[in-house]
Amino acid sequence: MKFLNNIPRYAIYSLLVFTPLARGSLPGWSITTIHLVTLIALGTFLLEKSITWNWKSIKIPHCIPIIFLLLFCSISFFYSTNFYTSFWAMALLFNYLVIFYLIICTVQTRAQFRQLVYLIVGIAAFLSIFGLFKWGGVNPFPWWEYDLVGYNKGMLSATYYNHNHLAGYLEMAIPMTLGLFLTGLKKERLIFIIILTLILFSALILSLSRGGWIGAFVGLSFFVIVLLLNRHFNKKKLLSILAVGFVVIAFIVLSSTTTVKRILSFEQQSEIQSFRARTIIWKGAIQAIKIRPLLGTGPGTFSTIFTQYQPPGFTVRHFRALNDYLHFTTELGLPIIAIMVWMAIILYKKGFSKLQNPSRFVRGVTLGAMSGITAILVHSIVDFNLHIPANALLFTVLTAIVIAPVPTYNQNESE
Repeated sequence: MKFLNNIPRYAIYSLLVFTPLARGSLPGWSITTIHLVTLIALGTFLLEKSITWNWKSIKIPHCIPIIFLLLFCSISFFYSTNFYTSFWAMALLFNYLVIFYLIICTVQTRAQFRQLVYLIVGIAAFLSIFGLFKWGGVNPFPWWEYDLVGYNKGMLSATYYNHNHLAGYLEMAIPMTLGLFLTGLKKERLIFIIILTLILFSALILSLSRGGWIGAFVGLSFFVIVLLLNRHFNKKKLLSILAVGFVVIAFIVLSSTTTVKRILSFEQQSEIQSFRARTIIWKGAIQAIKIRPLLGTGPGTFSTIFTQYQPPGFTVRHFRALNDYLHFTTELGLPIIAIMVWMAIILYKKGFSKLQNPSRFVRGVTLGAMSGITAILVHSIVDFNLHIPANALLFTVLTAIVIAPVPTYNQNESE
């Protein structure tokens, strides 16, 4: 039975590896793979429970709002403007919820949590190192040699189509890496994590993603402020010095010619990616919301209905609202805002309660996950990272880490 019990967890691990490498899992074949692997994970989980007849439920704080989310999305689905598109959007949502639940049910010991965190950090490290080589003109993997009509020129994008979405992945992974510093690493591992952190930061900076920079800054600010206010953390002076030093170094790095041009290039960028274009798209989304404010147009239908509201002058069809919150509201209606706020309150409430745990490991992993979530929530105001399956999956995993019960000890483990 131990073999069956391990399959769901390793299936999720495989998805964490696969999704960012498959170009963020935007291609249809990669989404199909997500569905298949998730079905295998769920099937083996239910099979193991049936054989052992161990149906003991785990209390999940997000259970009630998740039920409301599914209920509301189902109602919106039945009133959808495109049932086929909404069906597959609902299937992907179900995938994320299954993964969320399976992580909580199968990742329960400190050793298993370490595996999960190290895997996230390891994938981010690969993306960063490969991205740096590719950015430098050295790419030994031709299947990752592509660009969107020169859009990513001079920007580090690694395996992703869009440099902003790589930045979204990194801004979630970097706080998880920093959280490891709080777990009491030994000297060799500490040096390794320091070097790894510098590599991740370098990749994030060279992505030249304004939204990624802002999201990461807010997420890391959250990390520092919460840590300074935490009664268990006794190196507040050192952290303050490091935080100030980081800001100074970041300012020096961002003062280079390339990055300054990137920051000041709102009017010089292509029309679609400029901030002005974003606001016009947002106005179109708001118009769609006004037409169907209660149930929206249906899950996943933004790309099919926005042509009706797309302002004149744009030569490219828009599949995303370039704002995850407006996108979700357009498809699901205004009540979804209340559900999202409800879920966020429960998430942060649970996270802050776990930050009072005496275990350094629990505090470090929880704070890292919360900071990564905070970063991507901020970035999502000006982008659609939560509609990129690889990033949405990582967001789901981080959420499960925060919500999951405190991991149990193995007899051979120590604090």
